[in-house]
Amino acid sequence: MTEIPHLTEKRSTKPSLGLFIFLTVASLLLWNAPVVSWMLGPIKTFVTTLHELGHAFVCIATGGTVNALTIVSDTQGHAGLTMCKGGMPFFYTQAGYLGTALMGCLFIFLGQFPRMAKLVLSCVGFVIVFGSIFFMGGAIFNQGQVMQGMLSISWGLAIGASLVWAGWKLEPSLAQLLLLFLAVQTALNALTDLGDLVLLSLGLIPVESFSDATRMADMTYIPAAIWSIAWGAVSLVMLGGTIWWCYLKKTVH
Repeated sequence: MTEIPHLTEKRSTKPSLGLFIFLTVASLLLWNAPVVSWMLGPIKTFVTTLHELGHAFVCIATGGTVNALTIVSDTQGHAGLTMCKGGMPFFYTQAGYLGTALMGCLFIFLGQFPRMAKLVLSCVGFVIVFGSIFFMGGAIFNQGQVMQGMLSISWGLAIGASLVWAGWKLEPSLAQLLLLFLAVQTALNALTDLGDLVLLSLGLIPVESFSDATRMADMTYIPAAIWSIAWGAVSLVMLGGTIWWCYLKKTVH
């Protein structure tokens, strides 16, 4: 049977499951390697940015305002903070971890299409630049957060501009590879962060600090550990479903 050329090309541009597994295993093996861990620093900051922007955009969508946003450590156990006022805390408090996991799944799915990958990189870059300008600047005017605000804006603009450049300049195949790499890193960071949150909520990590899970516990009287475990379970289901749909689902000919 003769194959139709454009359909053959479409299949050939789809990333293989083997490449996805390779990136995942390599990331896990090299996660704590000194040089590699340092090189992955910007990626972890990128994931933190997605987490905090998840809080911010859901806050705005539910009628609230964002007074400030940071994506650097405050030395108190937080990789970033989003200071919201008004809105619906029940929803935007959960949007950090679940939003990051959802973005990882979207990156995996949209990374199946080379030309879509270029658009996704550019759009994500523009969103991060927008968030850097309109959300992170507020931290500069908060007492004790001036340095965090300045560093957050610098990191946010650098990451956002890099993604816009990548989406504009990279060849579709390279943009697709970059998006898949970011997808793997985002998904892994989301899961490991949730794992740490579960341990923290159970008291197995000796850190006296608030978290998204403790905020939910204060609002609902449901223990923080239950919230963190539930978010982890939902994230695993989303990630598993995305991998199945993109790589394991049988194609009907």
